[in-house]
Amino acid sequence: MKGDKLRSVLDDPLQFISRLEIIDKRGRPAKLKPRAEQIAIIEALVEGDDTLVLKPRQIGSTTVVAAYFFWKWYTAKSPETYVVLSHKLASAKHILDIHKRFYSGLPPVLQRPLSDDNSTTMTLADTGAKLLAVSAEGKGGLRSFTATGLHISEFAFSPDADELKATAISALNGGQLCIESTANFFGDPLHREIGLWEAEEVDWNFLFFPWTDHAEYSEDPPAGWETDADSDLTPGQQYWMARMMGKLGETKFRREYPLSVDDAYAQIDGAWIEMDLLKDIQQVKLETEGGQIAKLDHTDRYAIGVDTGAGTGGDYSALVVVSAGSLQPVEIRRSNRHTPTEWAEVVADASRKWKDAKVLTESNGTWGGVVITELKHMGVPLWKDSDGNDWITNAATKPRMLEHLKDTLLRGIVTVLDTWTVGELRSFKIDDRGNPFCPRNGLHHGDTVIALALALQCAQKVSVPNRPFLPDWIIARRRAAAYRSGSKEELRRY
Repeated sequence: MKGDKLRSVLDDPLQFISRLEIIDKRGRPAKLKPRAEQIAIIEALVEGDDTLVLKPRQIGSTTVVAAYFFWKWYTAKSPETYVVLSHKLASAKHILDIHKRFYSGLPPVLQRPLSDDNSTTMTLADTGAKLLAVSAEGKGGLRSFTATGLHISEFAFSPDADELKATAISALNGGQLCIESTANFFGDPLHREIGLWEAEEVDWNFLFFPWTDHAEYSEDPPAGWETDADSDLTPGQQYWMARMMGKLGETKFRREYPLSVDDAYAQIDGAWIEMDLLKDIQQVKLETEGGQIAKLDHTDRYAIGVDTGAGTGGDYSALVVVSAGSLQPVEIRRSNRHTPTEWAEVVADASRKWKDAKVLTESNGTWGGVVITELKHMGVPLWKDSDGNDWITNAATKPRMLEHLKDTLLRGIVTVLDTWTVGELRSFKIDDRGNPFCPRNGLHHGDTVIALALALQCAQKVSVPNRPFLPDWIIARRRAAAYRSGSKEELRRY
């Protein structure tokens, strides 16, 4: 290849990438010929912005992101560093192997000498540009250098996504971050980033590719196979989808081959509460830290449930104030930055605001006792059982309080929730013993749901001298929900 033509190829990422060698599905060497989705990813990365990709299975997203950073590494004129980061080193090495395949597939004349070539590093001898495979859990991590570009794949499946992202950000000083992943479950780490982007709290170049954009996801139907004339899908897409649903089941198919972000995060099998049974819940959009939902009613009494975290940026502390008369949430607060002592002050303020509302917080756990001690010192009325003891969450009380919450929801007693809490409810699943639990590697750990369940427990010990009048619309909703719960009893898990 002559000098001018070579320079035009090196200057154009699409031309360069289309000449790289991959191993095709048959296990044979082939040129990487970017498809439409892959071209869109390359074009987004060329803009230089941090890029977030929610992808269906097998569109070659990981390969094309690796190809882009390989081009950046190969054409760098200075000792720049490009990193493949994963929670486990084996995963990062796997993607570095893709880079090594790109290098070995270059014509011999273009295989510039390497000063380092091992399982975690490739370094060009002339420019000093590096390609590295690094794990977030490795000693030292990325602390010794600054990355120019960084690639994280399958972020939604990371067991500690906060650590992974913090490691990436600490290494990037104005460099480019690309995260690409399929969906895992509602509220997973990728879903969190999409939510932050939608709320304009983070600046991602977000890309989503419905499976219908992928030309290979189509198959000619056999003679006599009936198609839906009203469908937006082609007959080939309808047949391919039907065959894949037969193999994977509808839920897994929608998650791995979504048509929309909502599709990708549709409720999964084993969910604790079927959300279609809660369709009459009025969802109120609040800020992440929560807010007030209803005005103070001086004829009513109130109860507060509290869940407490460490305040170090991980688990959220949450409080939910409910009306003792109607059981409707009237205020919700969250924070993952308040220390337990600071959180006790927030709880005390909420109690005073809502007519000295009684507070229930668990006494066991790492921080519950700290909050209870502080609340006692401030004179806040606290929940006690019939023997005068504080609440203890254990294998007996936790399922009981959650089932009470579930029953309250399904019977239409609670009619208003904020969208964050509804999202938490969607995340709860049933374990092998039939108990509800919230996955531990997502956006939250079900903290607001626990606080709501505790608030409803607390409300049972709050007397209401004059029960507030229930509006007709609440009564109508409750009747409709009671009817549904009776007619769909088989759908409820207890």
